[in-house]
Amino acid sequence: MNKIKFYLQRIYRLALSFKKQEELVWKELKKLHADADWKHGVYEKEKYIETIFELGKEQGGAFYYMIYDGSFHCRVKILENYSIELTTDLFILATHFNNLLNNGVVIVNVQSHYVEYHQKRDLLIPLLYTSETYEQLMRHYNTSKDIYAAFQRLIIEQEEPAIIIADLLRENEANDKETE
Repeated sequence: MNKIKFYLQRIYRLALSFKKQEELVWKELKKLHADADWKHGVYEKEKYIETIFELGKEQGGAFYYMIYDGSFHCRVKILENYSIELTTDLFILATHFNNLLNNGVVIVNVQSHYVEYHQKRDLLIPLLYTSETYEQLMRHYNTSKDIYAAFQRLIIEQEEPAIIIADLLRENEANDKETE
């Protein structure tokens, strides 16, 4: 009986107008934040939520979750106010990440001097599978922490981007072997 109910719910959601679909996913996103009791602010008019999560050791970051243009967006600034002399290395490291990432993109904004990680997903997925909203938030968060650590290593330790990526890949491979 539950399978039939689940199937009918999906058909109903697909039959809704595009605007109603966006409203439904927005409502579920707000409920997820309220239920999880995360430190967050909801901006109804602009349709985004700002949540504070830890990016690095004792370093918080503002994560933004939005519904617009038929997509569910997750954004976080990885690095703010970087030195202009680091621009080339920042682009190289961002390019390495963008070649490896399946979801999302690392953006270096030269005009405003920040680095951002932005992930978006078609609205249809969280519309049909409500648990996917939480899963995307967690994927974005965990990837953001890795990207933040890599960029901090570039800034603080002045490590070469290729070495940072090689170490990250080696670390992820070791973690994958542990979970098998």
